[in-house]
Amino acid sequence: LGAVWNTAKVEPGSIVAVFGLGTVGLAVAKGAKSAGASHIIGIDINGKKFDTAKNLWITEFINAKEHDKPIQQVIVDLTDGGVDYSFECIGNVSVIRAALECCHKVNTAAAVSH
Repeated sequence: LGAVWNTAKVEPGSIVAVFGLGTVGLAVAKGAKSAGASHIIGIDINGKKFDTAKNLWITEFINAKEHDKPIQQVIVDLTDGGVDYSFECIGNVSVIRAALECCHKVNTAAAVSH
């Protein structure tokens, strides 16, 4: 939650991407929701996690394995230019890069370690 509230300072009405829907990713989603994010996109390669997340704070799901394009391009296309905030909750360097590249140029991406 601290990464959402204190580091990124997610603002009401924001579009947020959360890479990784494990415990850390769901906590980030909860923080984004409580900060007033209007749209929270959950990204994971395990579709089974979507059932749990849909009952929580995630408003849209993307399974990265189901797309031919790089996931950052899928998100940019979906959001008409990118998200306002992006959180990488896996600890994978290539996913950190995707999280950075799916943001609007002026906004924030954060890697959240666990």
